[in-house]
Amino acid sequence: MTTSTLHRLSTAECWTHLETESVGRLAIVRDDGGPDLFPVNIAAHEGAVYFRTASDSKVVRLTAHPAAAFEVDGHDDHGWWSVVVRGHAERIADPTEIERSGVSRLLTASPRYKPHVFRLTPDAITGRRFEDRDVVRAPTHTSVVDAQSGDPADTTPDSPPHERYEAPQRIPSHRPY
Repeated sequence: MTTSTLHRLSTAECWTHLETESVGRLAIVRDDGGPDLFPVNIAAHEGAVYFRTASDSKVVRLTAHPAAAFEVDGHDDHGWWSVVVRGHAERIADPTEIERSGVSRLLTASPRYKPHVFRLTPDAITGRRFEDRDVVRAPTHTSVVDAQSGDPADTTPDSPPHERYEAPQRIPSHRPY
C-alpha cells in the first residue's frame, strides 16, 4: 500500500482555503450536550467565518451554547486538504458588519429565508493536507450465477489486493444557485 504524507497547513494557508470556499459544515452543541452538524454557506472575512440561517434550531442552540466548529475541505493540484475552525458563534445585527463580511450576498440552495447572521470567531484554526495517493482496496467477491438455474455457483475474488488501486472519489455536493 502506498502511504500518503500529511502536511500541516499554516494559519495563512487555512485562511486562503476558507476564503475560496463558500460551503462547509457547521458543528454545534445540542441541548442534550451532543454534537449536531449542518451544511452552511459561509463568507470568511477579517479573521471570522460568517453564515446566515433561518429561524430554526441553529439560532436557539447557538444562543444557548455558542461553542461551535466549522469544517471545509477540498482538492487542488497538491492533494486533499481540510480546514477546521473552532470557536464561538455570536449573532450579528450590525448592518455595516454584515455588508462588509459579504454574507448577505451569498447564494444558497435552500429556499428558506435566512435573516439571522452569525459570526464564528476562532479560538483555533487548523488545517492539513494529504498528497494524492492510490488507495489499496480489499478484494471483493462476486457471486457467479449458473445461467441455467440462477443459483449461486461459486464466489471468487475480482483481483488480488495488490493489483487493485483506486483513487479516492470526492463526495458530490451541490453548489449554491
